[in-house]
Amino acid sequence: MILSSLGAAHLAAALAALMLGLAIFVARKGTDAHRLFGAAFVLAMIALNVTALAIYRLTGQFNPFHGLALMSLATTLWGMLIVLRRRENWMVSHLRMMFFSYLGLLAAATAEGALRLGFLRPMIGGPSGVIAAGVAIAIAFAAVGALVVPRLQRSAMADR
Repeated sequence: MILSSLGAAHLAAALAALMLGLAIFVARKGTDAHRLFGAAFVLAMIALNVTALAIYRLTGQFNPFHGLALMSLATTLWGMLIVLRRRENWMVSHLRMMFFSYLGLLAAATAEGALRLGFLRPMIGGPSGVIAAGVAIAIAFAAVGALVVPRLQRSAMADR
């Protein structure tokens, strides 16, 4: 349930970022469409993370989800900065940052869905249980990403 306009903005940014990220992931890289969708993805991720940093309903204070939002924001902005600077081997670094940016988004969506839909409710007592479950899901996605992202990078670079 969305309880505020801030929550609605957060959800809208999340859905936009999920759709844009998927479009970028399956589309040919380096095209005008890639750049347009990429810029829109970065804007959606900025909006998503800024709104996440303003939501304190769970604990009333800064919590690990805010830390994850800061990491997501940093990864996304770093991926964009790499493109703007275009130093040696920039494309490999850009791909890595943007893959991890989208992977973090998928982790957050999975955690939110599992918690909101009640899949994890029997194991969760209160805010600390919600935080533990969300962080565990983020760690699981990061571990999978550490294995999968290098393969995705090699595949994407081979297509160029």
